[in-house]
Amino acid sequence: MTRLSLGAGLGPALLAPFIVAPLIIAIVILAGCASDTGIVRGGQTEAQLAEDRTQCLPFVQAHTETTPELAEAACLVNRGYRAPLPLAQGPAGIGSLYATANREASVIVADFQGCRVEALTTPMPENREKKGGSGIFSSFFGQMFPRGFFTKAQTPDQWALQTFAACLNRRGYTVSDVTPAR
Repeated sequence: MTRLSLGAGLGPALLAPFIVAPLIIAIVILAGCASDTGIVRGGQTEAQLAEDRTQCLPFVQAHTETTPELAEAACLVNRGYRAPLPLAQGPAGIGSLYATANREASVIVADFQGCRVEALTTPMPENREKKGGSGIFSSFFGQMFPRGFFTKAQTPDQWALQTFAACLNRRGYTVSDVTPAR
């Protein structure tokens, strides 16, 4: 029985264009659809986004009571974009989310700042579990399935991000893509 051979190293050389070309096309398509800032455009072009960001600069500079990222996000949300709202405490990022609403930019920035302050100052709820059970079954199940057995306890950063999202929901914003920092 003889084997059909393309020669040493000839097979991969013939298959390379069929693998590499679609990969390059996919990368080019995906790079054209994404924005490096995380701002989602609703039909606007990259040039329109750049122009809107330039027009938002005086608004950002006028609102020194909040971070530049939150002020720019408020201005862009007012213009119909879906911009990420970062939540940070000092230099440490906690996470981000997207919020949309139809309001004036100055109202949006005040809401964002108010919810940011609320999220960073609201204390986590206390765990009021008893130390020990008061019966055969409660102490048995308490020993077999200790707290955190099925779910992990929430971290302070997760609590702050959850509080930020809940505050914006209460104020009438549509909140999505709540993402903790890594």
